[in-house]
Amino acid sequence: MTAMNIWVVEDDSGYRRTLQRLLNRDQDISCPRVFASCQPLFDTLSAESHPDLILMDLGLPGMSGVEAIQKLAELAPNIVVVVLTVFSAKEKVMDALDAGAAGYLLKSATPREIIRGLKGASEGGVPLSPAIAKTVLEEMNSSPSPEDFDLSERELEVLQLLAEGLANKQIAERLNISPFTVNFHFRNLYKKLQVQSQPAAVAKAFRAGLLS
Repeated sequence: MTAMNIWVVEDDSGYRRTLQRLLNRDQDISCPRVFASCQPLFDTLSAESHPDLILMDLGLPGMSGVEAIQKLAELAPNIVVVVLTVFSAKEKVMDALDAGAAGYLLKSATPREIIRGLKGASEGGVPLSPAIAKTVLEEMNSSPSPEDFDLSERELEVLQLLAEGLANKQIAERLNISPFTVNFHFRNLYKKLQVQSQPAAVAKAFRAGLLS
């Protein structure tokens, strides 16, 4: 089994080294690249094979983490991006998820929680620290609207299972369809809901009153 290739963008040099050591200690993960800011990240992306996942801080010098997530969603949409930050304010959380982040972890998370979250994200899950999950749930339930976005019954089923915490493979098994078909439905959902990530799709669907 090939190790998951993860790059880290973190401006705190000590924490950056700690993260790289933590990730490289896991037999299923390889962390060959770490960056103190976003520009070197994008320079390297243009010259090397892309990683499977990028672990992204938000409070970075120069380009912010949210701006980088938006740019990655356009330039390299196949790269999974998970936020790891100290910021827990609702605005920061929703901005990152709406930009395309696949998960949002706080630096208060334990090493085990970080590793578990990254592995879950690589399988299509949505890792959220408990405090962040509460924030997202509150936002989901805050302002329903009558929009239905013309979603099909199957697309709603996929969204509902995602909201219940199932990963892509589990959704495929539950609905007796292939993972490829699940991804096809997600691509259509992103277009219809005008979002860039699974968490953003779920949040928007909840706000629109589409999910229970």
